Amino acid sequence: MPTMKDVANKAGVTLSTVSHALSGKRPISEETRARIQQAIDELGYRPNELARRLANKESKILGLFFPKFHTGLSEMQFEFVSAAIDAAEKEGYALLLWRSPKDVDALINLTQQGLVDGVIFMEVRIKDAWMVRLRESGFPFSMIGRTEDNTGISFVDLDHARAVEEAFDYLVAMGHSKIAYIDYPQGMAKVGYGPAVFCREGYQNAIQKHNLLSISAGCETTTKDAYELLQILLADHPDLTALVTPNEAGLPGIYQAIRDAGKTIPTDFSIVSLASPLRAERLMPTLTTMDFPTEEMGKTGVEILIKALRQKNDLPTQKLLKAKLTIRQSSGLAPV
Repeated sequence: MPTMKDVANKAGVTLSTVSHALSGKRPISEETRARIQQAIDELGYRPNELARRLANKESKILGLFFPKFHTGLSEMQFEFVSAAIDAAEKEGYALLLWRSPKDVDALINLTQQGLVDGVIFMEVRIKDAWMVRLRESGFPFSMIGRTEDNTGISFVDLDHARAVEEAFDYLVAMGHSKIAYIDYPQGMAKVGYGPAVFCREGYQNAIQKHNLLSISAGCETTTKDAYELLQILLADHPDLTALVTPNEAGLPGIYQAIRDAGKTIPTDFSIVSLASPLRAERLMPTLTTMDFPTEEMGKTGVEILIKALRQKNDLPTQKLLKAKLTIRQSSGLAPV
């Protein structure tokens, strides 16, 4: 395979002249450029794209990190990832999906070594020492999610608290007064997982606003756990007529528990969830949702990072998105 040195020898120029001609960093006479191009064509030389990018101190590779306290990627998270990949490819970048490294220094080394240009963090914690350290180091990153202090950090996130509160507003307006809240697993709130903390905040706002009895419990992200939990809630509160949940993974178990209790959705029982429209349309009856804008968030997380890389002195971009209520078949008026 011909090398850059072979091109230089055939064109009768120095190796550095060929390098400058390919990179465009320094002016080269048209006559010299033509000789170099002719040598390239005759030899069939193909520049090493990775080497060129590293020489320019860019890899055109972004990292997408997600935390280790998940057992795997959920369906909703895959929607984030797919949208992020599409957005990166559109701007000429490749996207690598990684579990977060063991320490922040290992992460910083990735950019110092030129392996990635920057990273997007999924599902950050509200108190996150990593984000503070990375911000101080000048490390290029953006977040799909947000921390307690987002000063100087680019992020896109859903207003989870408002979404949960508006789900309760809708059910109360439909006449429901006994509404359960099925939460994320308890451990996720304890470690400061942002969506769990913010959703809980929205729930507390809703029950205070509407003077509702607090009926809530944390639930693991499995069909079995959701099924068993709802059985308990229905036994303890036989007058329960509705529920709100951000725990999308447990929805099949919730549906089955309601049916096994002899209730019909939505005649006897209404369900509203923070979920992606794709999941909502696959359930029967179709699910009323505060639509989780997974595609917009994944796309925006990449775009704001690329913007920061290209405009290094620009102010951070911060977007807090509002969930849209889409009424489908799983909700209706409270039973008389």
